[in-house]
Amino acid sequence: MTALRKILVVEEQPVLATEVARAPAAKFRVVTGDAPTERRAAAPEETGGALKNIALFFAAPFIGLAYILALPFVGLGYVAFIAARAAAKREAMKMVGVALKTVGMLIAAPFIGLACVVLFPFAGLAMLAGMGGRAMVEAGARRMR
Repeated sequence: MTALRKILVVEEQPVLATEVARAPAAKFRVVTGDAPTERRAAAPEETGGALKNIALFFAAPFIGLAYILALPFVGLGYVAFIAARAAAKREAMKMVGVALKTVGMLIAAPFIGLACVVLFPFAGLAMLAGMGGRAMVEAGARRMR
C-alpha cells in the first residue's frame, strides 16, 4: 500500500456509561398579579409579522445582488490587506509607507483646513445654543423653587 492509501487503525478502550440517579426536577410556579382562578397562557405578541415577511420576500433578491456585487471587492481588499501586512515586515516597505503617509497628509491638509473653516462657525453656533438652552433650563428651575 502507498502512504496515501494506508488505513489508520486506532484502538481505543470503550467508554462505559455509568448509571446516574436523577432527582425529580423542582417545580417552579410563576407568581403574577392575576387571581388564582384566572389561568391564561401568555401568547407572544406578533406585530407586523406578515408585513415584515412580505417586505423581506421582496428585498431578498436585492440583498443577494448586493452580496454578489460586493464579494469581488471584499476579496480584493482582503488580498491587499494580507499583502500589505506581509510587506510591512520589510524595512524598505516601512520607509515607503512613511513617505506615502507624509505625502498623503500634505495633500489632505488644505481640504481639512477648508472643512474646518466652513464647519467651525456652525459648531460654534451649536455650542452657543446648547449653553444658552442649559442656562434657560437652570433659570427656569430656579424660578420654580
